[in-house]
Amino acid sequence: MSLVISHNFAASYAARVLEKNNDNLQNSLGKLASGKRIVRPTDDAAGMAVELKLKAGVARGAAAKHNIQNGISFLQTQDGILTTAVAVVSRVAELRAMANDATKNTLDVALYDEEYQVLRQQLLDLQNEKFNEVELFVADAANHDSTDNTIDGVFKIWTTEQGSAGEGTAAEAPSVTFEGVHLGTAAGGGGILQNVVLTAHEAGTGSLTTLTMDNILADLQNLASARAKNGALQSRLGYAYDNASISKSNMEAARGRIIDVDIAEESTNFASYNILSQASASMLAQANQTGRTALQLLVP
Repeated sequence: MSLVISHNFAASYAARVLEKNNDNLQNSLGKLASGKRIVRPTDDAAGMAVELKLKAGVARGAAAKHNIQNGISFLQTQDGILTTAVAVVSRVAELRAMANDATKNTLDVALYDEEYQVLRQQLLDLQNEKFNEVELFVADAANHDSTDNTIDGVFKIWTTEQGSAGEGTAAEAPSVTFEGVHLGTAAGGGGILQNVVLTAHEAGTGSLTTLTMDNILADLQNLASARAKNGALQSRLGYAYDNASISKSNMEAARGRIIDVDIAEESTNFASYNILSQASASMLAQANQTGRTALQLLVP
């Protein structure tokens, strides 16, 4: 190679290599400092896109878990009210049995009826119970067992990170619907539960002696069925919660495999880039000295 002073190709090449090695060194340092394999899009553009979607999915999965837990709390509150209703109706059955006692006079029966009227009002009051200002029961008996979640007292809980995607289509995301439960209204014949659950207790009129034990037992059976359905929904949401937890953990693991840096491997890369960067800087310094050799030939 000829000896020139207008251009220093060796220094130019060494500077370019130094720049590249220094860039690799800084990138490796950023990975080690952040613990991430991808610190800029150029590291893995496609991987970053997938990682961002998984990150959003993990956040939605956490929200789905909270929603499921709130749904379970709702059902537990509703079941507590149904349990109270069972206790009240059981007491009514006891009062009716005592009113059948031939040794009880009219005044005794009137006292039993007085307690019955109070208990009947308590059953009506249970209908108005709420959970966080949300109706626990549907107001209209016609909506008992309804699955229309636009009605107060009917709910749909989305159980996966997909949320409400595809709602109303064949590809609708997994969900659990809380069917409407009607306890009672103060008006209208047919009973406190309007012939839905409690058939024996007429809302506006009636006395203890007008009740039949068959109807009271039917009320207890209907309440037992309502509690059984409630328990089944709680069980289903429990499994849904477990599945949501597993899915969230798996998405976190998948995201980690994309974004997390292998410290051992990257430490090796960092050491290599550090040595190469130092070597490039040293060679650049040496290359910058080659011009002086040419100048020495010009000295008289």
